[in-house]
Amino acid sequence: MTSPQAPRSTTPTGSSAYRVDLDGLRGYAIALVVIFHVFVGRVSGGVDVFLFLSGYFFLGGQLRYAMRPFPSLNPWWPFWRTVRRLVPALVVVLGATLIGILALTPELLNEELARQFTASLLYFQNWELTAQNAAYAAASDTTSPLQHLWSMSVQGQFYIFGICFATLIAWLVSTAKVSKANAQRWAVAVLGIITVASFAYASRFGFEGTPANYYSTFSRAWELSLGALLAFVPRDWYLPQRGSWVAALTGVVMITATGIIIPTSLAFPGPLALLPITGAALVILAGNANPVSTMLASKPMTWLGGIAYSLYLWHWPLLIVVTASGGFETPPPAIGVAVILASLALAHVTHALVEQPLRQHRKRPLSFDTPVVDARAALRTPAGAGRAVGGAIVAVLFACGLAVQPVWDARINNADKPLDPAKYPGATALIDAEVPKAKPQPNPHLIGGIYPPIGEQECMIFLPAPPDEMPRPDCTFGDLDAETTVVMVGGSHIEPFGIPLDILGKEHGFKVVPFVRQECPLVIGGVDRFEIVSEVCAEWGERVYSTIVEMQPDLVISTSTRPGGRAGAAGSAADTVPDAYANLWANFADAGIPFLGLRDNPWFFDPFGNPMDPNLCIVAGGTEESCSMPAAAAYPGPDPAAGYLDGMQNLFSIDTAHWYCPGETCPPQIGNVYVYRDQNHISNAYARSLTQLLWSELVKVFDQLGVAYRP
Repeated sequence: MTSPQAPRSTTPTGSSAYRVDLDGLRGYAIALVVIFHVFVGRVSGGVDVFLFLSGYFFLGGQLRYAMRPFPSLNPWWPFWRTVRRLVPALVVVLGATLIGILALTPELLNEELARQFTASLLYFQNWELTAQNAAYAAASDTTSPLQHLWSMSVQGQFYIFGICFATLIAWLVSTAKVSKANAQRWAVAVLGIITVASFAYASRFGFEGTPANYYSTFSRAWELSLGALLAFVPRDWYLPQRGSWVAALTGVVMITATGIIIPTSLAFPGPLALLPITGAALVILAGNANPVSTMLASKPMTWLGGIAYSLYLWHWPLLIVVTASGGFETPPPAIGVAVILASLALAHVTHALVEQPLRQHRKRPLSFDTPVVDARAALRTPAGAGRAVGGAIVAVLFACGLAVQPVWDARINNADKPLDPAKYPGATALIDAEVPKAKPQPNPHLIGGIYPPIGEQECMIFLPAPPDEMPRPDCTFGDLDAETTVVMVGGSHIEPFGIPLDILGKEHGFKVVPFVRQECPLVIGGVDRFEIVSEVCAEWGERVYSTIVEMQPDLVISTSTRPGGRAGAAGSAADTVPDAYANLWANFADAGIPFLGLRDNPWFFDPFGNPMDPNLCIVAGGTEESCSMPAAAAYPGPDPAAGYLDGMQNLFSIDTAHWYCPGETCPPQIGNVYVYRDQNHISNAYARSLTQLLWSELVKVFDQLGVAYRP
């Protein structure tokens, strides 16, 4: 986190001097960020102070330049100056983070993180995290090492606005001949409107908001615009020098107390964010001629302020990579101390060797200056040539960072291909297919990005959709001309079965119509319905049920059990039959619609009860044994749905436990095929290998129902 520095005044003290103490305040704020991230596990308010100071320094400086005589109206120069200040250190840290992940914690690299590399470089990481529904989490072995860069994206977006806004003001003053006083009034008015509107928007949830509100540029804008407004406060409006140290000390205490008093990150950037922001404002308005400001202007504090940007960049990915590679759920204190010391050292080196040499040191050009000619001339000097080489290296690193996502996507597409059943028999190994010696596939590092065709073809309804949204009419699989209709319904756990059902439908003459919604198993009534699904999901289920009754399909297929907890977030592995499921089956029976229930696949948990992705366990170096789960944990007894789905009233069940847990454990791979896509969904490859086993059970149901099919 940083802001371009104004030229230093030759006046050593007094309210008109360059605010060296604010450099120290910036350093103090980043110290709080690092300490709270490492040792407390929550936010400190330091980021809010950074955004506030960025508005004060950056936009204040831009607007002051706009009102100077002969300002340049070319927005490229402030943009280029900002790029040179911010991007070199960012690409160095991102490159080092990628190398560290590949070498030490490859399990951290996934589709979401690959997208975050692009988003961080192009300054929309805050919106990417929102799209990924990523709450701002404490440091752990599963937290994104790029999570902290949301704030850099907010800053970058506001900087672009600030450059455009200041260029407009410069045009009004220099070309439209608007007086400086009127231009300043208009600037203050616009910033005031932004501040009030953004603060109201950020506060719409009250004292505790949402992750999306935490990341939103619109919610954060008031912190920056308020800082910019403070830059317009005349110095004679500052607090009287007598007693100013009390105000400054109060401000520092308010900033310090924020992380202690406010326990949740979701309080920001709402009303409670006024605590650290007001504290920072008090330090500014107290001036710099008081003992507190003198302390903040000391060499240790200004050194910390100088490296603050690089320190912010380094500390979080270093903390996450070390935590994950060490196998810690949360960083131990000794690890935290080591991370802080290493971050300080890396930040100092980065500031000295990357930030300082590559930043723009010359003053911003005026309208009559010749910056291009001057830059060409500078290239002929050793220092200029060195900067050019450094810039070329930064450009290469930037391009490499942007390549992470397309390379990852290409690897996933290459991995998403049918496997040779002779070499990778998968589930057919359970019915005596030979299993040759081969490395299991698909690549467990990539398998999490390989999704079933129903979702890939946008035939699955996702979380944000309204309750009346249904699949498109063309979302039909199997034999599209067949008269026999099989409907598959439920949440994402039934989705992979679209693969074998599509194959079987084409081969045996039935069509498959999916009604699948994310985190939405089909439920009708039941006392525990809202303990399982949301109100939107429940309403969607009622609509789907009515549609199915109108269709009168030959068979409905869904999962018949689930673990405890809400859809999408199981609390334990053991499977049960919710009352809402049983109620649905009774309704199907009354409507004369046959139903086939598949016992759900296991949800993986480690011995301590924590969710575990068996693929990431393998990628992290675990053995097949250590990455397995006891079968008794997932299936503590016989199929609990069998008593409801016993063949009477055309209600059938398949106990699939042996498909996933053929012995006393549920292994990560069967027949050289990795079984799971993640912690609780089966992979496309394993679902495809289940085709023969599914048909051997499905044909019995068809025969009992008298349903027509091709043998």
